Amino acid sequence: MRHTLSALWVMLGVLFFSSCVSQKKIVLLQQEPALGKHASADELLKTYELKQPVYLLKPGDVLSLKVQSTTPSEYDFLSKGGAGSSGPMLDGYTLDSEGNMLLPVVGKISLHGLSLPQARSKVTTALQPYLTEPTVNLRLLTFRFTILGEVGGQGQYTTYQDNLNVLEAIAMAGGFSPYSDRGRIRLIRSENGQAKLYTISLLEDKTMATQNFYLQPNDMLVVDPLPAKFVRENVIGNVGLTVGLVSSVFFLISRLTQ
Repeated sequence: MRHTLSALWVMLGVLFFSSCVSQKKIVLLQQEPALGKHASADELLKTYELKQPVYLLKPGDVLSLKVQSTTPSEYDFLSKGGAGSSGPMLDGYTLDSEGNMLLPVVGKISLHGLSLPQARSKVTTALQPYLTEPTVNLRLLTFRFTILGEVGGQGQYTTYQDNLNVLEAIAMAGGFSPYSDRGRIRLIRSENGQAKLYTISLLEDKTMATQNFYLQPNDMLVVDPLPAKFVRENVIGNVGLTVGLVSSVFFLISRLTQ
């Protein structure tokens, strides 16, 4: 019986330690130990070239258009109200099925397949015959992303930034949970009618130099749990049941071997 109890305590110890999470699975953007071991607070450790994606406009996108000019306000047709009046989404201009923006007086402006800087330049050119020295500010209002799994708040989020990286997206969702698998975050992206699956590791600092470090509109992030969560919730969380079950097994074994 003494051996049975010893084995039981060993098994419980294994279960306990298997529910622990090592520091290497928690610390974000880890680097080579030699780089930061003796570094001072203001020392530059490493530099990465960021690969920010260029988003190309497509039908259904909603754009915020703000125009300033030296044209007197009574003749400025864009200063008298935009496409709506109750919130940023309604104040935007939705690109039609062909990717056109419809402006009063000016008419249709084709923006399909253009980047935001290119679209801004094209809208400015289209407004010049009607407004004096127009300055155009064009922003994308339909930058939505979805995040599920081990984060503080699952759901769909909207940002008005032109570029958003994975760390910023997770911060918007309340950050990681204690059992988030930071080394295996799945990115689901719709491209050309296909759903493409990528894997991102935030445990390595070199991830910042990858193109998928930045999100695109309608991306979905799935943060999986570490195996330790299963042990914690399904084994350690039922200690009484586990102890009783293991004790019964050892009791039966001891009786059968007598």
